Amino acid sequence: MSSLPPLVSSVGAGRRAPGGTSTEADERWSRSVRLPGFGLDAQARLMAARVLVVGAGGLGAPVVNYLAASGVGTLGVVDDDVVDRSNLQRQVLYGPHDVGLPKARVAAERVRATAPDTTVVVHALRLTAETASILDGYDLVVDGSDSFDTCYVVADEAAARGLPVVWGSVSRYDGQVSAFWDDAPDDRAVDYRDLHPSAPAGGWDESCADVGVLGPLCGTVGSVMASEAVKLITGVGEPLLGRVVTIDASAGSWRESRLRRAPHRAAARASSNAARRAGLDPGHDAEADAEARVEPSGAVASSGGRGAPPAPEGTRSPDVSADDLAELLAARDAGEAAFTLLDVREPDEHAFAHLPGDVLAPGYGLRTRQRPELDPAVPVIAYCARGPRARAAADLLVADGFDVAVLDGGMLGWELRSAGRATDRAAGTPRS
Repeated sequence: MSSLPPLVSSVGAGRRAPGGTSTEADERWSRSVRLPGFGLDAQARLMAARVLVVGAGGLGAPVVNYLAASGVGTLGVVDDDVVDRSNLQRQVLYGPHDVGLPKARVAAERVRATAPDTTVVVHALRLTAETASILDGYDLVVDGSDSFDTCYVVADEAAARGLPVVWGSVSRYDGQVSAFWDDAPDDRAVDYRDLHPSAPAGGWDESCADVGVLGPLCGTVGSVMASEAVKLITGVGEPLLGRVVTIDASAGSWRESRLRRAPHRAAARASSNAARRAGLDPGHDAEADAEARVEPSGAVASSGGRGAPPAPEGTRSPDVSADDLAELLAARDAGEAAFTLLDVREPDEHAFAHLPGDVLAPGYGLRTRQRPELDPAVPVIAYCARGPRARAAADLLVADGFDVAVLDGGMLGWELRSAGRATDRAAGTPRS
């Protein structure tokens, strides 16, 4: 078993995937669920997972193929390039008839044809700090990009959201793979900037077009990246967090190097992550995101129409821990506390696992500004899978006059608390 908890909440064996297929009944997953320590629970986590793949080239192609085949429920594909004839030597998603077509769209078509239960989201753009809001709502980022600039954007924007990253690179006969998580538990935090604090001097950002690459090596590295993603999602196995694997295809050798964060950086990043969890640094302009995409609905809009008087400013309360929420839920059940528990995840996530007595507001804060009618006199605790979407919702609710807190760690944090208490009970250890 992994020394890290699974990224995606447990949804229970035999539950239905978003496409309606039962993990218990579908023979497609039979070889996975028979693996020791894997089973129906891990397969269900894959079906509930949302993974963003940056780059649909030599590395992204096998990653997309294998994650879709493994049953990942939602795959986002980021690439602003088109298929070139020179890509066909290693980018196995494409054929000669795809030359000139957008890679992200072709990749999505391949996934829909071979893994119809997987939802594919096309992001036909270049990932920059200005477009990084697309990371919101994903559980994990897989970085198969081919430039230092993009690698640093992925590292910084994932860190701002507390998201893990699986990273890989290839050049000539050499490849590297690792897993990064700026806010990993148990003092295991490490990210791309710990490996490469700054970009190499000019002239070193060499592409495959400059120096060449062995085609099958892309498949080797990409397959390892997909395996790392599966391990992080399911909590099965030991991920490459704090380890960098270097593959020399010419010599046929693999070697492993340890990677640790320098003490001065560890202190600085711990402070930044504490501020993020406290809601002091959301990391993106959530209101701008929300205004860009508003869904029509019968729900009540969170902001008044043109000419409406401004709502009184609310209060952004400190984040609530899973333990604190458990006490609040008990107090509410006893009639000693009143609050609204607001789930801003999507309906399929809510159907898999949710907190008792919550109110569902799908996509509120990022995808839409529409929400159910709420009583401004009653405090709100917002939650999502990990926290970023709930923080965006909290910003809008505060502007509407609500007293709002966010569940620290989201549904994952709640699941970790439940898993920890179950472990303590099995070991006979008292837990306060």
